Amino acid sequence: MTRQLGVLLLLALLASNLIAMLLLQRTGSLVHPLSRTLVVERLATAYQAARDLPSADTNRLLDAMATADTRFWVASTAQVQPFAMHTEERRLATAVRQRLGLPADVTIVLQLERSSGGPAREHLFKRAGWQALRLRSSMSLPDGTQLNAEQAPAGAYEWGRLLAYSVPVSTIPVLLIVIFFMRRVVAPVKRLALATERVSRGEWITPLPLSGPREAQELTLAFNVMQERIARHVEGRTRMLAALSHDLNTPITELRLQVELLEDPELRQDMLDSLDELRAMVSETLDFVRGDAVQEATVEVSLSEVLSDLARRYQTLGTPIDWQGSAPVACRCRPLALKRALTNLIDNALRHGGDAQVRLHREETGGLCIEIRDHGPGIDAAWLQQVFEPFVQLGKGGADPSHGGGLGMGLAIARACVQAHGGELVLENRTPGLAALVRLPG
Repeated sequence: MTRQLGVLLLLALLASNLIAMLLLQRTGSLVHPLSRTLVVERLATAYQAARDLPSADTNRLLDAMATADTRFWVASTAQVQPFAMHTEERRLATAVRQRLGLPADVTIVLQLERSSGGPAREHLFKRAGWQALRLRSSMSLPDGTQLNAEQAPAGAYEWGRLLAYSVPVSTIPVLLIVIFFMRRVVAPVKRLALATERVSRGEWITPLPLSGPREAQELTLAFNVMQERIARHVEGRTRMLAALSHDLNTPITELRLQVELLEDPELRQDMLDSLDELRAMVSETLDFVRGDAVQEATVEVSLSEVLSDLARRYQTLGTPIDWQGSAPVACRCRPLALKRALTNLIDNALRHGGDAQVRLHREETGGLCIEIRDHGPGIDAAWLQQVFEPFVQLGKGGADPSHGGGLGMGLAIARACVQAHGGELVLENRTPGLAALVRLPG
């Protein structure tokens, strides 16, 4: 935001300078005030010499007044014929007439033009508009001759020099002041954006300091209150389910003791299995919720090393997975929570597909993608989203729960963990098999 506002301000300042140039070029004085005074004095001196001195003395004086771009001479005809002079030319003629005290019948004609002969007020964006000025003049003498002159007055606006001075002077201090105050305004917002991104990954951070403008302080305060309420909500839910788990375990234990007293062994075993499944479901539910509340520190790790550690673990357990390694890829995450999610996905691939192929790559969007693929029967397309719901069980027979499987919490826990990292977990059918894609921010 600071850079964008700085660029906009710079463009505005440049535009204001350009507008000023256009206005001055069209309506301002073309001749510099000092140069205008010098032009008038030279014409007055030359006219007095041509009027009062002998011809030989006049020619010597006029030759002495000549320079590389200025000359005066007396001729029988006027170099500049009378025409409708423009405002600045009339001002110069009036100044010469007043300087010499000449009556109105003395003809004074001045023509201001560019050195190429074009109009003096040429368009600013044309090359001719940047050429030097030339002033040609003719004044009638009492003896009927004409005093002709060519001079090169200095322009009032030498844009190269003016812009080299005005643009830095008018732009740099303003930009520095604006950038200073914009950083003061933007810094709290940027800090809040970074904090929001960290919270979206499941981190809990210390309350942000209140700084900057009042609006930024109010926004920061609202963020701090929101984070506190979310943390309190998660903690309360965890405590409630922990108490519920404890309350459920007590009657389950009592029922188990009573079931042990049943004489029918088949009925007794069937009820014990049901109680074990109920206890496992309670435990899994508590673990699922507890995972939201446990605040493991977020650190930067190498995902390739994390996957290599998991591959060695499965090799030690006698169920190797297909992991061929990859270049080091850094990622900010909670390593234990991420390992738990990946373990659930790999276990599902081994259980339902018979094998697990793990790959890691960076996507075109800049994010990271971990692909865990098996070569089993896959899942019916209608179940690709439902399997993420808690206690939805899929066995080796696809969507038929009669073939066995877990308690249906593995994918729910994995997705919750990945989403807590700011990523997403999706399932895609392949030919053959099923691929679990874990996408994480880069």
